[in-house]
Amino acid sequence: MKLPLRAGLYKIALTLLAGWFATVANAQVSGQAFEGFRSNNKDPVEIVADRLEVFDAQAKAIFEGNVKVRQGTSLITTSRLEVKYLKGSKGGQNDIEKLTMTGGLIATSKENTVTAENGVYQVQTEDIVLTGNVVISQGANVASGCKLIANLKTNQAKLEACAGGGRVKSIFTPGTKP
Repeated sequence: MKLPLRAGLYKIALTLLAGWFATVANAQVSGQAFEGFRSNNKDPVEIVADRLEVFDAQAKAIFEGNVKVRQGTSLITTSRLEVKYLKGSKGGQNDIEKLTMTGGLIATSKENTVTAENGVYQVQTEDIVLTGNVVISQGANVASGCKLIANLKTNQAKLEACAGGGRVKSIFTPGTKP
């Protein structure tokens, strides 16, 4: 492992994750969902993990073991977060190719929550894919399926059912936030 880390790795990772979850939640449940994960320069970013390894030759950094990413009132918890850089890059924010979360993930902000088994964010194309028991909730309103595909550029998302006859399920409670 080489230290110091690539310039601003911690802030870069959370900034991208923040935009990711804000858009995913907004596209599926509510325009107010995950407000705390929107790009936020005033609150500090904190990433805590059991281990951090940086692999310069492979252009990646891996946070492992009870990973917690916090900014303001928002929290992302996952087992493993990998930040992959474009080959030959200097490691800046514009040089991130892909963020991958595995081993389950939970993102919370106030009454809003997204859970899935895995998540991938392709930075250049702004494509997001969450897979495995995807559940998006805002208070009593809930949407669930097996795969969520979203694009930040178009602000469109699609929730897919599980293979083998599964179905997408949504519960919207009258009198709650839209």
